[in-house]
Amino acid sequence: MKHRVYTLPNFFEGEAALINQLFEEGLPCLHLRKEQQSIHPFIDLLVQIESKHYSKIIVHQYPELVGMFQLLGLHLTESARRALSAEELQHLIIEQHNNQRQIGTSIHQKIDLDRLPKTLDYCTVSPVFSSISKQNHAPTVHWQASNLAFPFTLVALGGMSVQTLEACAQRGFQEVAFLGAVWNDLSNVLQNYRLLCKKMNALTP
Repeated sequence: MKHRVYTLPNFFEGEAALINQLFEEGLPCLHLRKEQQSIHPFIDLLVQIESKHYSKIIVHQYPELVGMFQLLGLHLTESARRALSAEELQHLIIEQHNNQRQIGTSIHQKIDLDRLPKTLDYCTVSPVFSSISKQNHAPTVHWQASNLAFPFTLVALGGMSVQTLEACAQRGFQEVAFLGAVWNDLSNVLQNYRLLCKKMNALTP
């Protein structure tokens, strides 16, 4: 089972050091997603992350950061995606792929899946289970990846934990995204991540 980790919505002291340690533990992909702020805190965080890890980072804001730091790619939020025409969206996808970068998006309703360009690299669907990091954020859709056939990867987000990973795999998801299960206890981030990896390895044939 593949995985990625989302950052907490707010910047905090010592964040870059923990991110570097997660990468050293084998984290394949980090989503840098924050509550809307100026670009400067993003730059401040990125310059503290070892440059060898930039190719594993996807940003949700400030697309110019992708080129500035040679990052893995760009994530389009639902609002950002809907602000684009079909032609503009397709042009952006082509532009990212021509630069050897990934581009994906996120949805919360199944009906939106059929409207997405098939040339996207991935799409996060959420919440699959009740969120760990957000109160009263429970699923309104039963996401069953095994019943969905799309050329891009479906990534399960929302409530991903050691306790829900097996159920997620049974629903056909081959990739998950973690947030609260990693970050909710900042004194045990690495231990939390290792437990998640151990569980995923046990589920991988």
